[in-house]
Amino acid sequence: MTARFILAISTSSGVAKVAAVSQEGAELFSFDIVDYKSQSAQLLPLIQQHMQKANVDPSLCAAIAVDIGPGGFTSLRTACGIAQGLAVGWSVPTVPLTSFECMLPALMQAEPITVLMDARLNEIYAAKVHRTGQGTQWDLPPYLLPITELQNVSGLAVCDAHLHPQFPVPRAGVFLGAVSAVRLAQLAWQEFEAGRVSAPFDCQPLYVRDKVAQTTSERQALKHGAF
Repeated sequence: MTARFILAISTSSGVAKVAAVSQEGAELFSFDIVDYKSQSAQLLPLIQQHMQKANVDPSLCAAIAVDIGPGGFTSLRTACGIAQGLAVGWSVPTVPLTSFECMLPALMQAEPITVLMDARLNEIYAAKVHRTGQGTQWDLPPYLLPITELQNVSGLAVCDAHLHPQFPVPRAGVFLGAVSAVRLAQLAWQEFEAGRVSAPFDCQPLYVRDKVAQTTSERQALKHGAF
C-alpha cells in the first residue's frame, strides 16, 4: 500500500471504531469493537492486525485522528492513550476532534446545526456547530442540557439513536446521526491539510460534565427512584 493515510480512533459512543482513510478519501480498512470491557485490550492488537492484512505501512501515516469526546471516562482515556502512543512511535502529529464534529452530516457541515448526544443521567451533551475553511466554528460551545429541554430544541439538529426517537413530535430538520471513524478521518484530513494539528500529548479527553462518576449513595438513590 503506497497511499498516505490517517488512522482514526473513536470510543466515545461506547463502541470502539477505527478506520484508516487515504488522502484521496479511500477507506483502507475499518473495524468496530462492540464489547466495551475488552476495548482497551483489543484495540492496539486489532489495529496492528488490520494494518498487516491491508498491507498498510505505518511509515505512510500522516497523523492519528482521535475522537476526544465527550463520552465515557475510561473509553476516552483509552482512545487518547493509544493515539498518543502511536503518534510518538510513528513520529506523526495527532488531530483531536470532538464527538460533535464527528456527528456532522457531510452535506450540511457548513450550516449551523445543533448536535445532541445521550449523556445518561437524564442529560444531553449539546453543542451548535458548523465548519468553515478555518475549521470548526462553535456557535454554542459544548454544554449539558436536561433531557426535559429536548422539546425546546429548534432549528436544524442531528442526534444519536438514543435521542432521535424521543423528540416529542417528529419534525423536518431533525436528523439521525452517529459518530463514525471514517467521518473522523475525513475531517482530520481537512485539519491536517490546513496545518491544524497537535503534538501527541496535547491530545486530551473532553469532559463536558464536571463530575464523571457517581458516589455509591447517588447510584442507590437513582436505583430506588430518589432525586
